[in-house]
Order: sequence, then C-alpha cells, then structure tokens
Amino acid sequence: MSARDFFAEERAQGEWSTIYMLLVLVIVALALILLVKPMFKQSQKVVAKTKAELGAT
Repeated sequence: MSARDFFAEERAQGEWSTIYMLLVLVIVALALILLVKPMFKQSQKVVAKTKAELGAT
C-alpha cells in the first residue's frame, strides 16, 4: 500500500480530521491561557492597590 492509497482511503481522512481537530483545540486552549493569564495578573494588582487605598483611609 502506497502513501497515495493510504490518503485516498476514507478511514485515513477521518483519522486526519480528528488529528486536525485536536490540534485546533490545543491551539485555542494555549491562546486562551496566554490571553486570560495576564488579565488575572492585572486584576490582582488592582485588588492589591484597592486594598492598600482602603487601608490607608
């Protein structure tokens, strides 16, 4: 069985679509982590600043 025959089979196409879907999900998860993590760090700074301001008054 050659590579051309392997990729022509429907079963092989189904396996590749699953791999592509997993790859897309991993990329989306990494993007969300990279976007959300800095927002949480920034919110922690705001909370600390607010607590310091409330404690000073």
